[in-house]
Amino acid sequence: MTAFEKELAETARKVKEFKLNCEANIVAILYKDPELCFSTNLKLEEFSNNIWKVYWKIVDDVVCKEKKNVIDEITIGFYLEKHDKLRAKYEEYGGYDTIVKASSYVEVENFEGYVNELRKWNVVVKLAKLGFPVNDRLSDYCDMTSEEIYDEQEALLNDTFINIDYDIVSYDINDGIDDLLKELDEGLAVGLPYHDLGMVTKETGGQALGSITLVGGLSNVGKSTFARNATLPSIIKNQEKIVIMLNEEGQKKWQRELLVWICNNIFKDDLAKYIVRDGHYSKEVWESLEKAKEWLNNKTQNRLITIIPFKNYKTKKVIKVLNKYASMGVKYFILDTFKLDSGEVSEKFWAEMQQNMVEINDTVKAEAKNLHILITFQLNKGSARQRYYTQDNIGMAKNIVDPVSTCIMIRNVFEDEYTGEKRELKVFEMGGKNGKSQKPVKLEKDKQYQLIFIIKNREGSANSYQVVVEHDLSKNTLKEVGRTNVPIDF
Repeated sequence: MTAFEKELAETARKVKEFKLNCEANIVAILYKDPELCFSTNLKLEEFSNNIWKVYWKIVDDVVCKEKKNVIDEITIGFYLEKHDKLRAKYEEYGGYDTIVKASSYVEVENFEGYVNELRKWNVVVKLAKLGFPVNDRLSDYCDMTSEEIYDEQEALLNDTFINIDYDIVSYDINDGIDDLLKELDEGLAVGLPYHDLGMVTKETGGQALGSITLVGGLSNVGKSTFARNATLPSIIKNQEKIVIMLNEEGQKKWQRELLVWICNNIFKDDLAKYIVRDGHYSKEVWESLEKAKEWLNNKTQNRLITIIPFKNYKTKKVIKVLNKYASMGVKYFILDTFKLDSGEVSEKFWAEMQQNMVEINDTVKAEAKNLHILITFQLNKGSARQRYYTQDNIGMAKNIVDPVSTCIMIRNVFEDEYTGEKRELKVFEMGGKNGKSQKPVKLEKDKQYQLIFIIKNREGSANSYQVVVEHDLSKNTLKEVGRTNVPIDF
């Protein structure tokens, strides 16, 4: 056995001792409150001590596989009649009395803390296997969280590379200017286009690397739909990888919405969301969804689109995801939705949110990872009464816009803004000289429209006009129809 293997074995032995109490507490709580088996994704291999592996396996099978709601000695006895090897170990370890004793001193409220501790030690073992210097720090790790251990290891890496990776680099203004001109000529300064939104793409330069795009709107206005419809088709067309971080909608909702988009935009099947949602499909609907599924599978090979739902939102988690997937070559990200970190309550929450946006920008900017992230966020409730949107519609946290390159806000067109109504909007087609046209566009009563406000734009104009899009949230269709000027509220 090599010196490394000996040290690794010693580390594993010590960690197993540290884990003994939290493994016992986790299992005891599961027997007290079996429903917790459904709220965590514990695996057998996460346990190191055989006694608690046995007791965990029993409770997990009885609850999750046999669907029993109450765990008692009789229920366990019936289960073990079918599992001789487990029964032998169960009896060897003291049977039901062991659980009674362990359960007498644990509190269900502490369950999450014990799970976090268990996984902290499992991470430490992984670090040891990778050769990280952890063996001499184990006693200190007892009082540290996994986040603090992560920060410590990251600091060690930073210290190791500090002499070859300086933060401050100076250039002569003429350095590389010929290469720059070639890149500009090839269109490399233009970001990923917004699908079917040519004017928005032209004005903002698209979703350019090294920048943040904010998309704001009221609740239920379709911010997530905008993110999907404007970004994912371009991702698929250009075969760029993207990671989507979710803290409100889940994976299945995004899958469902994308299938509806494919049905209506690729195959023109005229399929409404509620039909997909409500189930009991006809033969025609099944055929449409199967076509969409096959199209999506063929177009998104090799994990082109990755979905990461957050159980609770923390900006540190976002930055970890950005760093991890950037190292794997991913350049495009979506965060749906940006908000205050879970559990954080402060009178100066707006300052904390601004700082969180600065930290995200420090990760994605060209001098760092050179990524693009589209972030949705919610406007203040008072915006429902306003026609003209500005940075003030964000509310007290309006300074989150400061680090970003592009800020877009969207709202539905009001009924009195349709053609022929009291406050009708004068809408004109795109095109013509300088992208302007005097050909009017009629806003029809049987269609739905939205206004796109370009609030901040480092690549072009901002607040000089608004883009009108026709949309159908029930079918996930979206396209530009013209430009207008919304009167400023008084």
